Amino acid sequence: MAKPLQDHTRIRTEPRISANDLARYMVATDTGKIGIIRRAKEAPAAVVLRYKDARSGLREALRDAVNEKRILAATRDKLEQKARDGSVRPFLRDDAEKSIEVLDAFAGMRNQLAGFDYVAAPKQQPELTLAGVAVSVYCDLLIHRTHKEEEQIGGLLFRLTKAEDDESDRAAEKRRDMGAYAATLVHMHVATNLSGNRKPHHTLCWSVDVQHQELHQAPRTYVSRAQNLENACRFIAAMWNRV
Repeated sequence: MAKPLQDHTRIRTEPRISANDLARYMVATDTGKIGIIRRAKEAPAAVVLRYKDARSGLREALRDAVNEKRILAATRDKLEQKARDGSVRPFLRDDAEKSIEVLDAFAGMRNQLAGFDYVAAPKQQPELTLAGVAVSVYCDLLIHRTHKEEEQIGGLLFRLTKAEDDESDRAAEKRRDMGAYAATLVHMHVATNLSGNRKPHHTLCWSVDVQHQELHQAPRTYVSRAQNLENACRFIAAMWNRV
């Protein structure tokens, strides 16, 4: 039986889920999957975005290698001021402190992201529809490359959530599997909605797990993973009005 909605939630009548939540669904237990569907259905009435300033700074820094250090320093200054400002709401001060940790983690993985042509992604991006489910895949940046006279394209999706302390080997394996699914969703989204005259390439489609300092590419097996994602969305659509 579905639990009563709280005042701060609203119910979605049509199936909709974010890319990272769908990727999490793919590695969840059966009980965990039902919880993910329920949370996707019972959307918050007002969304407060975590890591908004950090995400904006990382996007701008990767696009502008010449001014990258200045951009990241300015982003850090802004976050440090917000974290110290007693007039700012506690949630936003806490978010500023956690966002500084994101910048520190990014510095430790920057070399993994070097040597690519990063391009601003459209501010408005269509949803990816899979088996009747609207999947929100919002690329933070696009990636261009010319390879053997072929104009290629990919994209990246930041994952900025905090690393777990003392993560087990099993938990790390599941997290990396989730990253591969998120990167596969990036590939599907780019191919369907953002490629233009360029050819999508799976090695340019990434889920960037900043606080774990890991870059997950869409694997060579992205076709079978895409089929798994579509099958999962069929189940999500079927269960939408039953949770």
